[in-house]
Parts: sequence; C-alpha cells; structure tokens
Amino acid sequence: MKFLFSLALLSSSAFAAVAQSPLRVLVRDERTHQPLPGVTVAVPALNTGAATDATGQVTLPNLPAGVVTVQFSSLGYDSASRTFTLPQTGEAPALIELEPNSLELQGVVVEATRTNSRIEDVPVRIDVIDEEEVHEEASMRPANVAMLLVEASGVQPQFTSANAGSMAFRIQGLDGRYTQILKDGFPLFGGFSQGLSLVQIPPLDLRQVEIIKGASSALYGGDAIAGLVNLVSKTPTEKPELNVLLNQTNKGGRDLTGFYTGRSAKLGLTLLATQNTQDARDVSGDQFSDLPQVQATTVTPRLYYYATDSTTLSAGLTATVETRAGGYLPALDNPATAGYTERNRSERYNTQLRLDSHVGRSRLLTLKNSVSSFARRLQAGDTYFAGRQLSTYSEASFLVPAGRHRTVAGANLLTDDFRETSAPALGARDYQYQTVGLFLQDDWKLRNDLTLQAGLRTDYQRPYGLFVLPRVSALYKPAPWLSVRAGGGFGYKPPTVFSSTTEQRAYVNVRPLDPARLQAETSRGLNADFTLRGRFDELNVSFNQAVFLTELSHPLIADPAQFAQGITAFVNAPTPVRARGLETNLRLSVDEFQFLAAYTLTDTRQTYDPTQPAELPFVSRHRLVLTTTFEEEQNFRVALEAFYNGPQYLGEGTRQGRGFWICGALAEKIFAPHFSVVLNVENLFDVRQTRFEQVVSGPITQPTFRPLYAPLDGFVGNFALKISL
Repeated sequence: MKFLFSLALLSSSAFAAVAQSPLRVLVRDERTHQPLPGVTVAVPALNTGAATDATGQVTLPNLPAGVVTVQFSSLGYDSASRTFTLPQTGEAPALIELEPNSLELQGVVVEATRTNSRIEDVPVRIDVIDEEEVHEEASMRPANVAMLLVEASGVQPQFTSANAGSMAFRIQGLDGRYTQILKDGFPLFGGFSQGLSLVQIPPLDLRQVEIIKGASSALYGGDAIAGLVNLVSKTPTEKPELNVLLNQTNKGGRDLTGFYTGRSAKLGLTLLATQNTQDARDVSGDQFSDLPQVQATTVTPRLYYYATDSTTLSAGLTATVETRAGGYLPALDNPATAGYTERNRSERYNTQLRLDSHVGRSRLLTLKNSVSSFARRLQAGDTYFAGRQLSTYSEASFLVPAGRHRTVAGANLLTDDFRETSAPALGARDYQYQTVGLFLQDDWKLRNDLTLQAGLRTDYQRPYGLFVLPRVSALYKPAPWLSVRAGGGFGYKPPTVFSSTTEQRAYVNVRPLDPARLQAETSRGLNADFTLRGRFDELNVSFNQAVFLTELSHPLIADPAQFAQGITAFVNAPTPVRARGLETNLRLSVDEFQFLAAYTLTDTRQTYDPTQPAELPFVSRHRLVLTTTFEEEQNFRVALEAFYNGPQYLGEGTRQGRGFWICGALAEKIFAPHFSVVLNVENLFDVRQTRFEQVVSGPITQPTFRPLYAPLDGFVGNFALKISL
C-alpha cells in the first residue's frame, strides 16, 4: 500500500511539473528583424494569452505538455498561427517573424509616453518617423539627425550660426530651448549642449523618432514646454547584422558610418561608430565660409545582459569629439592672416544604465541612470567662451496593467551643473540646479471606443521652487475610420543663458542670471485633432487635422534697453507669449507609392513690447512639406521632396525674410541583398539667403552677420554606398 501511495504521489508530481511547461517566444518584424513590443500572443484553446514586452519577448506559463497552437496578432502586421511541442528544448525563445501589412504606422509601439502602448491606442497625438524613413534620411545626412526633423510637420528649422553650422528646431512656433531632446527616454541634450545637439547625433542606430507637440513636462519634467523628441535606438537582434555607409558630397563632405547588432541567449551588443568631415566652403564668393570645417568622431557601444526571460540589463556609453571652424577663409587656412574666425571644440561623454524587469506576468519595473558631460570651447574673433556642463538623471518607474488600466508611477532625480572655465568680463554664467520629481500616469480604457489618459507630476526644483503639472488627454473612436483626440497640460522651464539668441551672438556680452530676480517660465497648452482613415480599392488614405494653443508666462527675454547697447541681460517679460495654429496632414499610399502633404499655420505673438511687431521673430507663419516615394522592394527606391518656409519677421525693426522653396530628390538602387548605392540631391534650385541679400558686411576683422533664416550651403549632391552583412 505504501508503495502504491508513493508511486501515485510521484506520478502526480511529475504530471504537475509537465503541466506547468512555459512557452517562450521572441516576435520580430520579418523585414527589419527588429523586436515587436505589444504583440498579442494567444492560445485560443486554453483561453489564455499575453503581450510581448519592450524587447519583443513573452512567456506563457502553465501550459500543458504536448502540441499547442498559438496565434500572433498586431495591428499593422498579418496575423500568424504556429504550432509548438511542449516542453521546449533549450533556453532560447522560439523565434516568430510577422509580415507588415499595408497600413502605415499601425502597430507601432511608442516609448515616450512610458506605457509602451501602440500609437493608435494613445490619447496623445504622436508623430512617428519609422525605421524606413530613418534609413532614407541617414543616406542623405549620415552625420546628424537634423534632416529627419526638417520633414516633420509643425517643426521649423532655425539656423543659428553661419560659422558653426548650428541649428535649432521650433515646435509650434516656440524657441528651440523649449523642446526636450531625449535618447531612449534619457534627457541628455539640454542646456549648454543644446545649440549643437541635433547636428551631433548620427541616425544610423535609430529605430524610430517620436515627436510629441505641446506641453509635455508632466512626462519628463522641465524643458518640454513646446514638446519633446525621443530618439529610439535599435536593440540587439538574434541574427548578427553589420551596416556600413560610405558617403561623399560635392561640397567636401565625407562620412564613414558603421553599425553592428547581435545577441546570444544571454548577451547582446549594439555598436555605432562614425567619422564625419566637412571642408570649409565659400558658396557665395564673399570669402566667408557658408559651410564650416568639421571633424567629428562618435562611438556608441551598448551591452545587454538577459539575466532571465523577464529581466534585461543594458549599459551604454556615447563619446563624441568634434571641432568646427568657420569665418574668413584666408584666416582659417593661415592663422597668421588677419580676419574673423569662429572655432568650436566640443567633447560629449554620456553613460546610460537601464534595468527592465517583469514582476509577475505583466508588471514592469524600470530603473534608469545616466551621467552626461559636455565641454565646449568657443573662440569668436577676439572673444572666448568655454565651460563644462555635468548632468545626471536617475529614475525608477513601475508599470502596472490591470484590467482596463495601464498605470505607471515613479520618481526621478536630475542634477545640472554648469561651470564656465573662461574669464568673462561681465561675470561667470555658472548655475547649479537639482530637481526631484514624482509622477503618476494612468491610461484608462473606459469603453472600447473611449480612452482617457491622466497624468500628474510634482517637481521640486532648486532654486526655483515647486511645480505641480497636471496633464489630461482623451481618445474617442466613434467608428473604425475616425478617431478624435483632445488634451492639455502644464509645463515649466528653469532659466538659463542658453538660447538661440545667445548662440547667434556666440555668448558675447551675455550677463549672468540672477535667480533672486528671475522666476521659471511656465506654460499652459491645449491640443486637439481628428484623423480619418479609409481604403478605396488599393488606395489607403489618412487625413489628420490638428489645432494647438500655448500660453507661455514669464517668458525669459533680453532686456530691450541693454540689448540695444550690445549687452544681453535676461529678465522675465511682464505679459505672456501666445502660440496658436493648425496642422493639416494628408497621407496616400497605393502598393509601392506613398505621398505626404503637411501644412502648418503658426501664429506666435508677444504681448510685452508695444514698440515691436507682435509677431515673434524667426517663425514662418506658413510651412508646407510635400514628399513622394516609390519603392520596389529589394530593387530600387525613388523619393522627391519639397519644403516651403513662408516669410518671417527677423527682429530688426520690421524687416521680413523672404519665403522660399527647397526641393530635393533621392534614388537608391539595390544591386544585391547586401549592397546598394544612393544618389541624393538637396536644394535642387540652389536657394540661398546670400542670393536674397548680403549676409556678411563690415571689415573682415569685425564683420557683422545678418540674422539667418534660409540655408547658406545651396545645392548639395551626395553619393553613398550602403553595405549590409
């Protein structure tokens, strides 16, 4: 009897062990081999399932041994069904690849909102530049991501230096300092580094770019009054890949860029390495550079450790060393020659450490830390400005999906320390900020057609005090072809001396800030839009209409009386700045053909200086983007693009800059599965500000530069070789 009892006990234990066999799978895009988060993995016969995490992986526990049929589905991809025999052999997850279907941007998972939701389910309007577009723009400008944002609706480029080639971007008409730039959710590019950030970030390692317009401080804290841009990196793929891009322009630009990705069961690696050079060129014939001399090197390794099926640890380092020089060309070639020159040397080093761990089946704990050091030495003529910014960011967040809710709560600590190493005549522009923040956000699907997102952030910022930042958005889908979004939020930004205005003046005669006399800038913003989608035979149509309104209180401006004397001393304006406008986007696609038309109307006005025009300078009231692409997969691609920037007030009395068109064309031919060539032409009609007016005047040793509103480089052609192994 004891023997039979023991045998039964062992048999039941063995049966229980077999019955609890887990199924581990990794889901990827069949074309790009990138992991797919948010894919529904279901076993219909057992009425169970789950969704893949941010790395494209999922584990279904407690499945019975034997043959089981699993279904995989995600918007934007063809559904798939696979049969598995359990228990699995080995520790590696089973690989499943889904084929994208023809619906654009469906199934894209966005990371900027922290809830890892699909874009069609997010109550906040997010523009996503997907991987295919990123690759196309990387072929045009391998050295930086600036070209990616030039094509985005509602985003206007602003040229800030003829000699350094620096550029800022205005979202919804507000200065570039009000836009927060993130890399994988890390704020690495603010303050002193902001003037050069977007022209120093190569795009080859990016999977997508996410743009949120309107007050977004509730998500990531200060600096996001106008919106935020999140650059999302590629993650390791099971099949090793090596991409190499060689590029040469007709105006002395050369780029060598390589990106590697690969992983094993426990370890993964991505590595980006770039070398970019540009010769100084005088396009206008005035002996001053219209293209600066550039030497830049970037190395970005990132290591991933897959401790378990549910826990991933990643550590990354980015190192960028760059020199830029422009000005009077004979003086650039021979320092003994008299003439104005502007020379920049910058060094950027930052680390990123991240832990993602699933607690239970769906809850996600995320820990982040980054340390960023940016040093820059700027010599402009006889003046000298140098400093180092050291900033850190630490965050802990916990994502809890429960029923119809996806809730994320967390805390963060940010430090920002700038120390000037030059000796300014008006005093050092040093500052030291610390910010402690608590945030809570909930996505609540009240009904199948209605989702509400509510968020609240509380920041204590030293020395500028406490900020409470609520944010609410709603998504309503009354029909499969119609979605409506509306929302609003609050924002803030602590004062710094770093802006487009001071960048244009090379920080000459800029006074230090006085925290006792200044207060932080704050904002309130509203956004609303609706989207219509339809399919007519083979034609896919998407139409989006958006409106926006932002009021910026206590805006930081240069004291007009001192500015007229050549001194920049910042004060808070007594009345606000208001930005309002609308965006209209139309997308058409049929088979291999795609077309985009995006129009933005922006009206940004100041209310504090009746002696000046109400319209803020460097804001184009009208902006139009037109792009057309035709692609035959694994054969060739052709793209045409055109941008129109309307006239803009330039801040010199009532002077207006002219409206202008920029047109370009790209052709890529794939000769083999691992080799292609790209021929790209930008600014076909050689549109330059120097064709409209004289930009440089006065003596060569102390020249005067007109404010920039149009390109200086004119027609640029480039030829690139792309190798994928």
